[in-house]
Amino acid sequence: MEEIAIAGQIMLPLGGSVVMMDYVNWQNRSWLVPIWIEAVAGGQIRPLRLVAPRMAPGFAAPPGPEFLQMFQQMPLPESVYEQGHIPDEFANIVVVVENPPVFRTA
Repeated sequence: MEEIAIAGQIMLPLGGSVVMMDYVNWQNRSWLVPIWIEAVAGGQIRPLRLVAPRMAPGFAAPPGPEFLQMFQQMPLPESVYEQGHIPDEFANIVVVVENPPVFRTA
């Protein structure tokens, strides 16, 4: 398990409203954290999933959160954030890491 910190927040459309969502830097790129889950003991909080734009093979994600801003113009369905389900039309656009091996101290 790797310890991470919240790098910031980004404003995103979700359903019929706008929300502030945390993002973290992990594996040399920025990831959205839609849901944090708390451990029963130990004071650690873990992301349920991480969401980021999918890169074409052979290309690395640019550093920093600016690339996440694409989701402001192209809203993702709530299921991507809440259930981890990726509709077919978004499968080539996003990558979701379920239960990533990272945590932060509460």
